[in-house]
Amino acid sequence: MSGSWIALMFLFINISVNAQDLPKDCFGKYGGEMPSYLVEVDGASIQIDKHDVFITISEDEVVYVGGNLELTGTYTVFKQSKHEYVIKSSLSNGKSLSYELSFIWDNKKDKIYITPKNGQSEAELDRLDD
Repeated sequence: MSGSWIALMFLFINISVNAQDLPKDCFGKYGGEMPSYLVEVDGASIQIDKHDVFITISEDEVVYVGGNLELTGTYTVFKQSKHEYVIKSSLSNGKSLSYELSFIWDNKKDKIYITPKNGQSEAELDRLDD
């Protein structure tokens, strides 16, 4: 009896520590400007000019639009603090490009913060729909 109780407690703790659901009030479209940055690809540096970025989050997918690039994919959510959720997404253009992007949704400010990766600048996106 006590062995099954311990197993049940372990399962409950494991589920609550790992991936979580994103609150429904996060769903919607966010937009802002990505500052210019340098990216290193196969040892070569490429300058990316500032451009508008849009992220749309729904219950089962995330869509990233930046410049002429549109990527769609799935995401996993981890609660970082009382007001912040880390959203890790695996995105693709459905052809040859795959990209992993992490961003933070602040439910108190209702903003998304794109975290830098490979030289990418940090961007702050505001909600565009209500």
